Amino acid sequence: MVRGFHLASIICMLLETARAAIPQLTNYHVVWADDFNGPQGSATDRSYWNQITPTKNSNGELQRYTDSPANAHLSGDGQLYIIPKRSPNDNTWTSARLESTGSWVCPPGKAMVYQAEIRVPDFSTGSAQFKGLWPAFWALGNSVRWQNVRWPQCGEWDILEAASPLRGQNQGTLHFLDAGGHLNSSLQNRVAYQGGAYHTWALKVDRRSGDWRQQKLTWYLDGNPFHSVTGAQIGHLQQWTELAYMKFFVILNVAVGGGFPGNPTAATVGGYEASMRVRYVGVYESN
Repeated sequence: MVRGFHLASIICMLLETARAAIPQLTNYHVVWADDFNGPQGSATDRSYWNQITPTKNSNGELQRYTDSPANAHLSGDGQLYIIPKRSPNDNTWTSARLESTGSWVCPPGKAMVYQAEIRVPDFSTGSAQFKGLWPAFWALGNSVRWQNVRWPQCGEWDILEAASPLRGQNQGTLHFLDAGGHLNSSLQNRVAYQGGAYHTWALKVDRRSGDWRQQKLTWYLDGNPFHSVTGAQIGHLQQWTELAYMKFFVILNVAVGGGFPGNPTAATVGGYEASMRVRYVGVYESN
C-alpha cells in the first residue's frame, strides 16, 4: 500500500512537472493555456479547441480540413502536431485548422499577450519539398463567429506565417477594414528566423496608456519585438476599437496551396516532415 502510494505520488509529480511547461512572464499571469499533454495520437482537448471542417476554403487553398487525429494529434511528450497529408490515390490534400473555443479581450489599463512556442519546416532554402505549405499562428476578432461581422471588419492578427515565398522570414501583419471601407493589409514587417527549430512567437495588446493613439500592438520573436502598430497609425478610434478592444480567438493551421504560398508540386512532402509542431499556447494578462 505504501509503496503503491509512493509510486502514485511520483507519477503525479512527474505529470505536474510535464504540465508546468507554460512559461511565466514577469508581471503577468496566465489567463488561459494549453501545454498539449496527453496520450500519443490523441486529439486535442475539445473543450479548448474546435478542429473545424469548413465546406469552402479561402485564398484558393487546396486542402480539405478534417477533424481527424490523423491531421492533428498530441505527440505524447507535450507537443501538438498539425500534419498536412497528400492522398496517394488522387493527389488531394488534407490538413487541420484548430480554433480556440475561448476568446479574450485586453481590459482597459492592462496589457495582454498571446504567445506560442512553435516549430515549422525550414523554408529558408526555397526547397521544393515544402512548396505550397502554409503553417500559421494567428487570431481573428470573435465578432466574426457570433455577431455576423465579416472579415476584414472583425480584424486579423497574423503572428506567424511561414511559406516558401518568405524563405527564412516570418511576416507579422495586421488586416482590417479602414475608415473608407477598404481592406488594409499594409501594416506589416518581416523578421528572419531559423526554420526546423522551436521559436516563441507572440503578440501583445497594450492598453496601459489612457490615450488610445499611444496604445500599441507589438509582435515578438523569442522575446524580441520586430513589429508594432499604434492607435495613431490606424488613425480612427472605431478601427482601433475593432483591433484592440474586442475579443480575439487563436488559430493554428497548416494550409496547402493558394495565391500566397503557391500550389504544391510533385516534390512537396506531406506527413510529419511537413508538420507544424506546437509546445504550448498561452494568453497572459498584466498584473
